[in-house]
Amino acid sequence: MASSRFNLTFLTCLTALTLGWGRPALSETAISEQTLTSDIIIEDVFQPGEGLPAGKVLSVRGETIVFHRDPTVGYRIQSGQPLYVGDIIRTRDSAWILCRLIDGSHINIKPSTTLTILRSGYNSGRKTSTTHLNLEHGSARFRLNPIPGLAVYDFKVQTGLVSTLTSEADFVVRAKPDATEIIALERSRLEVTRMAQPEEVTYLSDFQRTIVSEEVISPTVEALTPEDIESMSVSSPMAPPGSISAVRNSDKRQEIKEDATLIEEDIADPKLSE
Repeated sequence: MASSRFNLTFLTCLTALTLGWGRPALSETAISEQTLTSDIIIEDVFQPGEGLPAGKVLSVRGETIVFHRDPTVGYRIQSGQPLYVGDIIRTRDSAWILCRLIDGSHINIKPSTTLTILRSGYNSGRKTSTTHLNLEHGSARFRLNPIPGLAVYDFKVQTGLVSTLTSEADFVVRAKPDATEIIALERSRLEVTRMAQPEEVTYLSDFQRTIVSEEVISPTVEALTPEDIESMSVSSPMAPPGSISAVRNSDKRQEIKEDATLIEEDIADPKLSE
């Protein structure tokens, strides 16, 4: 009888332990997430990425981190540093960054944004240029400035919901988990395609906006009001506010002019062609 009670107690404890192992506590889950975050190493000394540069950082304000393909090792971004295909750029809550790719485009990445350079190639012999970016979340403004004489120029920005293709534009993309907003500014021609419905294309031109979400089957296009346009110039400037490009003395302004000259030389360098 005593033996039966012992066996019953043993089986009960064993069952409880098995259930406990199969379903971790909330505290264990939180610790696991913290461990994943703490695994990321932020280096102060910048190391170049793989291959040839795809662009350059023109100015930066606040803390911005770049990851060269390896998402566990990041580097603090400073003005003048090169960018590479595969780079993941992450801005902190109050950070901004202005960079320029080898196709001549300027990108202003706003706070709390993650953007990846999937492709950035210029072929001087064939006169072709292709840029492909992924905006995981956050907001960025893209101003295209194609190299003269290009036969083919494709510039694409994708989010989790939509892909925006253009060869002439100044536009803003705001990406959230449930919706993506695309705003076309002056001299813009955009082709917006839902990832789930690539056969349907929404066209945007100067000062128009659309919002794509999973709930809306057919996105509508609306015109920006004068108030919207004025607000956009304040909320999405082409240069980060308070950055090196808007500093107080002429020496710093000259530094930015030199950066712009350097990127022009980079674009013209045949070593950067595909």
